[in-house]
Amino acid sequence: MSKTLLNEVANIESGVSFRHRIEDNPNGDCWVIQMKDISNDDQTIISQPQAILKDEVNPRHLLNKGDVLFMAKGNNNFAVHYNLNRPAVAVSLFFVVRPDSAKVNSEFLTWFLNSANAQSYFHEQRLGASVGNIRKNVLESMEIELPSMEKQEQIAKLNRLMQKEKQLTKNYLVRKEVFLNQTMLNILK
Repeated sequence: MSKTLLNEVANIESGVSFRHRIEDNPNGDCWVIQMKDISNDDQTIISQPQAILKDEVNPRHLLNKGDVLFMAKGNNNFAVHYNLNRPAVAVSLFFVVRPDSAKVNSEFLTWFLNSANAQSYFHEQRLGASVGNIRKNVLESMEIELPSMEKQEQIAKLNRLMQKEKQLTKNYLVRKEVFLNQTMLNILK
């Protein structure tokens, strides 16, 4: 297993900085991914982001399937794998990490950035007294452990399965709570 710097296997750019409040356009064909659209627990897009016209953004800012969105602002710095076939941009709270697919699996990279080791690194490097901030050069110079592509795929697959199990367990617990509450109400009758 080799160690390398993140900027040697991925290109890192800032998200789009909007100079105005983002208004949802019913005719919009491009999502604008904001913090409110992301689940901290699951590191996934949980709602339908607001839409704008694709013509309003520079094409180089459009997300590609396999990009990794890294939450750079705040005290919870995590990564989200963008795996949708929908035109979208991320706001400037995110860094867009575009992995070199010949060197690193994007799902593996997302898992790595969310791992305990990476989170410890971000905690040490975070600037700001009340609201943290990870600078671009800190992310670029992060050392990552890079196993073979085969092992990266194995880790990515295991992580997908773990995330699916978490979601199924969460759904089960919600249904169980509804069932038990209804049962307790029936006992009261």
